[in-house]
Amino acid sequence: MFLDFPPLNVANLRALSLPLIAALWYWYTIRRSNFIANSKLGNAKGVPLTFPYVFPLLGSLPIAYLWKPRAFVLNPDNFFQSPHPTRVKILTQEFYVVHGPENVKALFKGSWACTSIPFVKFALGYAFGLPAKALSLYDKDDSGDGPVSHPGSTVEARNRIDFHVHQSVLRLLEGDKFLPLWDRFSDNITKKLHGLHDRLGSDWDYEADLMKVVGDGVTISIINALCGPYLLSLNPNFLQDFWDFDRNLQTYLQGVPWFLAPNAYAARKRMLNAVKTWQQHARDHYKDSVVDADGDDPFWGSSFFRDRHKMFLKMDGFDSTAIASQDFGAIWAARNSVNTTSWAIFDIYRDPDLLASVRAEVDTCTLESVDDRIRFDTNRLFRLPVLQAVYAETLRLRMHFYIVRMTDRAAMDIRGWIIPKRKVIVTPTTVAHMDAKAWYTGQNNEHSVDKFWVGRFLQYAPEITRGDTQLHNFASPPIFSTKGLEGSWIPYGGGSRQCPGRHFAKRQILLTIALMVSLFDCEILKEGRDVQEDLTLKGFGGERDKSSV
Repeated sequence: MFLDFPPLNVANLRALSLPLIAALWYWYTIRRSNFIANSKLGNAKGVPLTFPYVFPLLGSLPIAYLWKPRAFVLNPDNFFQSPHPTRVKILTQEFYVVHGPENVKALFKGSWACTSIPFVKFALGYAFGLPAKALSLYDKDDSGDGPVSHPGSTVEARNRIDFHVHQSVLRLLEGDKFLPLWDRFSDNITKKLHGLHDRLGSDWDYEADLMKVVGDGVTISIINALCGPYLLSLNPNFLQDFWDFDRNLQTYLQGVPWFLAPNAYAARKRMLNAVKTWQQHARDHYKDSVVDADGDDPFWGSSFFRDRHKMFLKMDGFDSTAIASQDFGAIWAARNSVNTTSWAIFDIYRDPDLLASVRAEVDTCTLESVDDRIRFDTNRLFRLPVLQAVYAETLRLRMHFYIVRMTDRAAMDIRGWIIPKRKVIVTPTTVAHMDAKAWYTGQNNEHSVDKFWVGRFLQYAPEITRGDTQLHNFASPPIFSTKGLEGSWIPYGGGSRQCPGRHFAKRQILLTIALMVSLFDCEILKEGRDVQEDLTLKGFGGERDKSSV
């Protein structure tokens, strides 16, 4: 039997497709109406609704995100802007978006029941090249992040990789290793910037990239404080390779094969080889007699790496290559505070009034020097209101990333919305930091959330009250505060896995700013004043007067 089908010409295809498109659109409009109506009720309970989409197989595929990611996440009609937790389906994957200060606070409060293992494994495997044998430990680790393994877990204590790695970082950045690390960085950055000042003398000099000058100095100081002098001295091109790797991060995370991006993967290989070279040198030359009173040594640098080396060698699947991948990830993590420092200094120098305010504050903390180097009363320095406001506003405006969690062995309750177990939860910092409803924009709404303004974090004593309007006494000293911004200001995440580097990062940023404004006068050229964040940190120039204050 033969069936006689009409020829599939353009007219027939149009006739067939139009009813299908109409049906899909009708189905979508009903779902969207229901979604909006339920969202407005605000008292729904249970599993979050699915964000409506037109095409069943594609789901909410964010094609526009590829061209304008910032505009996409800030679009008020986008799933990232949903007022309540929302289920999002894209192709065969799904995740839950959490937005809004109260919802974010509830997420952080319940984060003890979440796991970050899938995302740590993803980053280490795709970005930092951790070999498969070592990666497999993350798949097997169901022991939890507490001191005692979950009941029923069969993972040996030595192979509890998520717990041991996190604890090693906590000891460095929140424990007894923190102050020695800080002292080394403080000494390094002070010497570095004074050396730059002395080399350049008192004449005006042109620099094509102010932020690179700052960023390189801070990066070198952090690496030397963490790793000792040999990582950089044995690998003279390390700094260039570090930033080459950083610029290609999305290439690795997107899984682009090496033959389509050979230069990117060559940069990563050079970075991993540099770390291996340094660590081999440390193994060959280390001896107990070189350890200082803080437990550190010149070959490994901080005992953090020496201790981790011993820890990893006890684990299945780890050798020098795998250790280098893990430690490279730890070293690279400093880049966020480096970029924040560079942006903060740039924004200060392009605002003369702000520069004058910061300098006036910093001058009150300057101590008498015994070695011709600027020293500060850091207890006072780290409490200066305008300086802290610069730090906080830079993080609000410049930190763009996704806080990602996965519910573990149980569902999570977020204010009545139930996220099932083993589901991914996503919170973009950009959405929280650009929420005009959550942020003060001035008495006349003159400071939009997409502009740099330290006033968002400064409070002034009330002066008088006229009718129902309370005026501020701007002549009184301001007070730095993040009170009331919980769930809105989230540059370090939150909850049980809040970024442990936040204490070091804040100190590092504030000290570097204080040194820069004390040592250098910079004039941002006209063509560089309107530079906007494009993640390349290029495209502007600065002239600097190298005379110390």
